[in-house]
Amino acid sequence: MLSGVVALLLVLGATAAVFPDYLRLLRPSVLSQLDPQVVRLVNELPGVDKQNKEIIGRLFAHGGLGHAKEGADGVMRVDVRAPSGEFIWKPAILVMPRPGELEVELFNDDPHVHHAAILPSNGDKQYLTLPIHSRGTARVTLDGPGYYWFGCPVGNHVGRGMLGLILVKGDVPAEARLDRPPQPRP
Repeated sequence: MLSGVVALLLVLGATAAVFPDYLRLLRPSVLSQLDPQVVRLVNELPGVDKQNKEIIGRLFAHGGLGHAKEGADGVMRVDVRAPSGEFIWKPAILVMPRPGELEVELFNDDPHVHHAAILPSNGDKQYLTLPIHSRGTARVTLDGPGYYWFGCPVGNHVGRGMLGLILVKGDVPAEARLDRPPQPRP
């Protein structure tokens, strides 16, 4: 918890240098009023901020964080939206508690723009088209911990922010570990 608060204070401090009005956010009375989802997100960031720091920061700031929930059948599920007039996934960072199957329901809430999604799945890809005001479901299998990227291949939507990250928590199985010196962990 403490490292999350420190990360938040650093972000707010850097922002305050550019926007002095944000200094008021540093007061304890304001910090205690933060949305629990924001607090959860800030507490999650120290574990993922060492690699790809810049892009993960952008995803967090604009798209937010979602946690996959495991169903009775063992499949993890999460909903992701493409809001109207924005080129971003919400949430843009998806966290799976362990490797396995993930069912992603994607919603295109935009009445004017067609979107699509390319999602990773054990080295293969799942492609889902999302015409205006539509939704679709993709089931992917991610059997190893790590970072997996997904995005919208339509036009330059990825370049405008429609990029997402699936963070799969857990350890690599013993039989899959490489014989090399210990590496820093994200």
